[in-house]
Amino acid sequence: MENIINSQASTQGLRETQEVLTGTFDYPDTESIWGRLFSVRENVSICNLINNSYTFGRGDADYRFSKDHFDSTFLSAISKVHFKVSRECKSNSEVVVVLEDLSCNGTFVNKHQVGKGKKIVLQSNDEISLAHANKKVFVFHDCLQNDAQNYPEELTKKYTMTKKLGEGNFGEVRLAYKQGSLERYAVKILKKKCSQLLLNNIKQINNEIKLLQSVDHPCIISLKDVIDTPEKIYIIMELAEGGELFDRLASNGRLPEATAKFYFFQLSHAVKYLHTRNITHRDIKPENILLATDEAYTRIKLTDFGLSKLAADASQMTTFCGTPTYIAPELLQFGGLSYNNKVDLWSLGVVLFVSLAGYPPFYSDDDGRLRYKIKNAVFNFNNSLWTEISDEAKDLITKLLVSEPSQRLDIEETLRHSWLQDGEMQRRALSFLEKDSNSPTKKRGLENEMDDLVLPEAKTPRIQMGIGDR
Repeated sequence: MENIINSQASTQGLRETQEVLTGTFDYPDTESIWGRLFSVRENVSICNLINNSYTFGRGDADYRFSKDHFDSTFLSAISKVHFKVSRECKSNSEVVVVLEDLSCNGTFVNKHQVGKGKKIVLQSNDEISLAHANKKVFVFHDCLQNDAQNYPEELTKKYTMTKKLGEGNFGEVRLAYKQGSLERYAVKILKKKCSQLLLNNIKQINNEIKLLQSVDHPCIISLKDVIDTPEKIYIIMELAEGGELFDRLASNGRLPEATAKFYFFQLSHAVKYLHTRNITHRDIKPENILLATDEAYTRIKLTDFGLSKLAADASQMTTFCGTPTYIAPELLQFGGLSYNNKVDLWSLGVVLFVSLAGYPPFYSDDDGRLRYKIKNAVFNFNNSLWTEISDEAKDLITKLLVSEPSQRLDIEETLRHSWLQDGEMQRRALSFLEKDSNSPTKKRGLENEMDDLVLPEAKTPRIQMGIGDR
């Protein structure tokens, strides 16, 4: 039986030092800290809030910004005293944290301008930007309102848990900051009580986690740490800042063909890496394809390997009971009892269709009719938008969405398909991944995959991402 594993979302983080006026200070007693301003910029240190108020700016301020923190253009836009954070006691004895904007060019909380002389109540996970809504510098964390008591000491001594990133039947995903560093992670929390499998197969779970830790590919979310407690398993994973492909499709409607090809090429290499290691994902869908940045051309990150094997009620099992949009016919027909890695190729075909069209190939208000269409691969390209899509792209989809697994392309055949023989795209993807890969092992792994790849001349001009592009 093939291994099916689990993962989730690039690394940034925080230095646990506080710079006030002229220097860096030792850690104060954590019990005296009522709040923290976590830095999201490597050159800016954390500010531990102990006194009742702090001012921030490039002049005579408690926390002074300098050329060591920002370039000259950004620094010049920051006021001498830009903003103040303080604790205020209200009439009902409630203590609130307040940010006051003292700047000329603006202080922004969650991208909304506060306004000079105006105040706003800060809550945990509020993002503070200076001079421009996109110039994010700090994330506020209210230490007196945190829910650290809900987490085991084994976790909190290593990580500061903050906002919720997502939620599912298996549990939830939260953003975490590694103590004493500038690193940010996604923490997936699996509830053991929801899974008889988890309660009865601890050895199997440990084997799956070890396999997860062995996965090392630039287009696959990496697992950093695992903390196992009697009630829950905390899986600490790489954080992808660009969000889900699903959200990008929801915002844009669909992708330009060149962008879809760029993502699909990376995704196919991630699947090839897994299949050569006898790992089947079984739950490839836009929600499980993450993006490293908000840019159009960015690295994709495949995540959530086989949650159904770590938690019986996870996303794959939920999909069986819900809308099986991305599920291969053989999984529906045989209840998942008889399948091979070709199920991933079917899912790739559906993802490609959705990326290019903005709607799924199989849909019906009637669940029985929907399952019939999937089992018999009943779909078409009749919508007029498909006239804008190349015949090669449609041919690849047709060869992936084949109901009989033995007749469906495998991952090697997919990568050899004519639609992906775009030299310009391949060179861009390879150079992009090499440039962004910090790990020599990851870089080498990608080079190994590309060794046998012939880079032909680009057959079609690259489509530029822009407003109105479809």
